[in-house]
Amino acid sequence: MKSLGSRLTYYYALVVMCTVISTLIIGYWLLRNELIHGIDLLNGAEFSEIRDRVEHEPVAESDFLRKVAEHAEIDTQLYFFQVRRQNGEVLFRSPNMRTAVLEANPPGKANWTTTTSRLGAIRVGQFSEGEFYIQIGTSLRSIQHFTRYYVQAGLVVSGVAVALSIFFGQRLSSLALDPIRRIQQTAQRINADSLSARIPTDGANDEITALAHLLNQMFDRLEVSFNRLWRFAGDASHELKTPLSVMRLQSEKILLDGKLPASQQEIIQQQLEGINRLSSVIEKLLFLAKSEVQGIRPNLKPLNTAEFIQHFREDAQILCEDEGICLEVTRNESFLAMFDATLLRQVLLNLLTNALRVTPKGSCITLASWRDDGRWKVKVEDPGPGLPAAHLERVFEPFARVRLAGEQLRDDIGTGLGLAICRSVIEIHQGSIRAENRQPGPGLRVSFELPIVVRREHSLNELVPTASIRKEEIEGSIYGESVDLV
Repeated sequence: MKSLGSRLTYYYALVVMCTVISTLIIGYWLLRNELIHGIDLLNGAEFSEIRDRVEHEPVAESDFLRKVAEHAEIDTQLYFFQVRRQNGEVLFRSPNMRTAVLEANPPGKANWTTTTSRLGAIRVGQFSEGEFYIQIGTSLRSIQHFTRYYVQAGLVVSGVAVALSIFFGQRLSSLALDPIRRIQQTAQRINADSLSARIPTDGANDEITALAHLLNQMFDRLEVSFNRLWRFAGDASHELKTPLSVMRLQSEKILLDGKLPASQQEIIQQQLEGINRLSSVIEKLLFLAKSEVQGIRPNLKPLNTAEFIQHFREDAQILCEDEGICLEVTRNESFLAMFDATLLRQVLLNLLTNALRVTPKGSCITLASWRDDGRWKVKVEDPGPGLPAAHLERVFEPFARVRLAGEQLRDDIGTGLGLAICRSVIEIHQGSIRAENRQPGPGLRVSFELPIVVRREHSLNELVPTASIRKEEIEGSIYGESVDLV
């Protein structure tokens, strides 16, 4: 039982059942003892009646036995009578005893219970009258009937108690856990767009209310921290972009004047490339920061996957032709899926750009898109050298760039943020992405899969700003970090 409500219901039902069963057992024991005590009193009263018959004047043994027999004949339906001497010799037995004989009393007991094959269970009282012992027995059949009915009634009561305890246990646990559910629902609503949500509290002064106040205070601190973070990100972005834009404009103006010698113009051109590269890094870092705090809402729409892949192929073919490489779509199934076309287009462009860097001229990059088990699967394969197994997962981390053995480190091979952005976009779509070396043969395969229907948790009206698709602004992230591999 993993649910707290189920455990509370179980414990409540267990306590109720233990209480009911204990009450029934104790009640049975008390009632049975009281009934047996009543039988002992009746046996004593019966002996008093016999003694009244014989105690007024001394009588002979035969007269004593005759008077006992006369009395036994009157109450033969209710009692068993037996008279014995003090030495144990049986002098008289009532006719209803047939051949049964009552045993002598156990030592120190005037009343006891015995069982015979003919009479069943009997409660016997032994009384002394002169030189005789009068034993009076009463059948316990009525108590046995009571015991049977009591057990049957106890089972019915127990069954009803189980059903009621489970019913009321569930109601009570639901009532007790309702504040916790409100806390859970509020916590689920709190995200980067609704940091002001708080747990509702009532006037009760209990532990749950104290917990709600404590969590609300924690949410207050989180809201303040997130607001500071957003302000810092916005201010930092503005403070960085503004001087970079000014530097780019000034550099471009200097180049347009054409008054500098060729060597200095080359320096200014390199400066412009560095400025553009830095601006791209800032944009991508802001994108990753937003995705980490769930601040990006994809513009999900039902789109045809085959048309999306075909449109991407038309544009991507231009990039491939410039490098002398062909792009082959080996599989393109047509079906509807919910996705943000702009974001997924950026993912495919990043993957294609990474593949172009390692694909030899005259070779082909393959792209496949298909539906499998309710998910949309896409893969991009290149015939390059692939990656060491230790780096297949690491390449999706920010700034992770891998330099292959024998390859010279270059400054124009990416920022190491492309695949990190790809993973963020895929996770925003509730999907997964992975890289693996092709088997058989050299090459790398990067594949991702998305659910065809994405559960909407927020409003999907906001479009996420994405990078331009110009060739010079598309930066990958696989090959390039100064990590020597042997």
